[in-house]
Amino acid sequence: MDLFSPAGITSWQQRLNSSPSFADAAKAWTGRLLLIETDDDGTDRSTWVVVDSGRCTEARNGNPLDEDAADYVLAAAPATWSDLVAARTTPATAALTGRLKLRKGNVLSLVPHAKAAAELLAAAADAA
Repeated sequence: MDLFSPAGITSWQQRLNSSPSFADAAKAWTGRLLLIETDDDGTDRSTWVVVDSGRCTEARNGNPLDEDAADYVLAAAPATWSDLVAARTTPATAALTGRLKLRKGNVLSLVPHAKAAAELLAAAADAA
């Protein structure tokens, strides 16, 4: 699934909001995420996601103003996003190896939401 295309984003949001696993894992999480796909040619694509108490209340293509409004900005190359969605790596592993960069936000505040982040990515894989 393309996390950065309008159709992919819509499908992902629908899958998130119909996932009992995501609802349970994210029930204590409220946050605004900007996910950025960085490409070698300098073309970035982004997806804006708002999580509120186990629901994805907003998902759309990102825009430049979203970086200021986001609680967390995560950036990675297309291959890394593919590996994350396919569960070939975890966000923690990708971050520790430098493949996933936290451009904005506090990593310690994300730790309690690790299970919710995994379910967020699992829903993307299921929507493919």
